[in-house]
Amino acid sequence: MTNPTPFTIFNAIFSLAALLILIDFALPGKLVSHKIVDIQSAHQQYYNAGGNSHYSYAITTNAHTFPVTEAFAQSVQVNQKIEYSVSSIFKEVNWYKIPSANNRSIYSLRLVSGLVLPLLAIIVFAAAFKYKKKISTLAFVFQVLVIADLIFLLV
Repeated sequence: MTNPTPFTIFNAIFSLAALLILIDFALPGKLVSHKIVDIQSAHQQYYNAGGNSHYSYAITTNAHTFPVTEAFAQSVQVNQKIEYSVSSIFKEVNWYKIPSANNRSIYSLRLVSGLVLPLLAIIVFAAAFKYKKKISTLAFVFQVLVIADLIFLLV
């Protein structure tokens, strides 16, 4: 058996980090039920040739502030109860819903940072074990993305 290269060791470390992020998203987390204290709406404007803009929405409870979709923000009111799940490791809100509703909502950024990016990273790192240097640049890009995701989750 040959000694592992630094490239292989780095990929293994980043695979474990991506797996940790994925596990944090996949585990049920702590179910929390609070009243909504505030619903914020912020106008986000792009300073480009198109001059486009959009609104972002966030809900504040006594314990957490987290982004929600526009449809959800418009369907709830202050002092209304809301249920949501807080992840075990990074303390992020994984999903949220009105207690009387059957369907849960997941904010798209949380879905990307907790599920899509780690899954893609694990696939790329696994492929890097087989193809070694042929996809080393792609593996490096995903290493940077995993670091950025970890910083995003920790801040």
